[in-house]
Amino acid sequence: MPTLKTITIFGAGGDNIGKSILSALLLDPSSFKVSILTRQSSKSTYPSSATILRVPDDLPHDALVHALKGQEIVISAVGFASGALETQYRVIDAAIEAGVKRFVPSEYGFDYADPGNAWLSPVFRVKGEVAGYLEGKVREHEGFGWMGLASGIWLEWALEVKFLGIDPVEHTVAYWDGAYHAASHTTLSYAAQGVIECLKHPEETKNKRVFLEAFTASQREIVAELEKQQGVKYEELEPVDGKKTVEDAHQRWEASGQTDNDAVITTVVAGILMPEYHADFVQSGKKPMLEDLVQMPKVTLEDVVRTVVERQARA
Repeated sequence: MPTLKTITIFGAGGDNIGKSILSALLLDPSSFKVSILTRQSSKSTYPSSATILRVPDDLPHDALVHALKGQEIVISAVGFASGALETQYRVIDAAIEAGVKRFVPSEYGFDYADPGNAWLSPVFRVKGEVAGYLEGKVREHEGFGWMGLASGIWLEWALEVKFLGIDPVEHTVAYWDGAYHAASHTTLSYAAQGVIECLKHPEETKNKRVFLEAFTASQREIVAELEKQQGVKYEELEPVDGKKTVEDAHQRWEASGQTDNDAVITTVVAGILMPEYHADFVQSGKKPMLEDLVQMPKVTLEDVVRTVVERQARA
């Protein structure tokens, strides 16, 4: 099967994975023709080399079908807030009617087919349900396929937003359960390159969740590298009991009427830092690993920490 070339990104705004995927695609104009699907009210700005496809804010089916005609791939990169993940169902249905050949849902994390992950986090559950919906549509529509990408945590982003209990500015850390579990890590640019490599190998990645692992690292290993490069000793805050923290997050989520985003974020952090949720892809036997299929750039913990420290120094 030849490489699919005409691509639309849904959720390319902001400074997260959508922007990174867009940037990577635009660096390869001989391979891809890129469009961006966006709401009419969006104030986001994009490079002139990408075609902008505007649709009404409520994403009506006919408007989506019209916008997606002639596209071979739709890549979703929407976030989880305010029901954004659920909007993918509308885009999937329209993509199928428009003749799109491949849909890439907004995953970029972990194994959402794992029942333990679905139990742990509302975000993981919804992402797993979207993948299940796609699998059903594949059975119903010949010529349509999907591809998910489990890219672990983007470590440079996680450190900059203090996502893993590590604060590189105040030099503090709250260790989870001893902090020896080494999860799979990538970066935003590594994950974006992973998407491109998957699209360049459409048969090998068709109807699969493909896993990425640039390197593994535990909280303690990350902090040790930060201490080495920053020349400071990190203060250890009160340690985190993972099971109690997850239980509390579940209670807060339900008590809020399922609107407490902080509780959701806590469950995602738990999925990374607690070994029972299998965020160590190679160690847990997850397949296929993209690094086994293609040559990916070499990225190390030292590289990522250096980037974070240098950005912090320039801020």
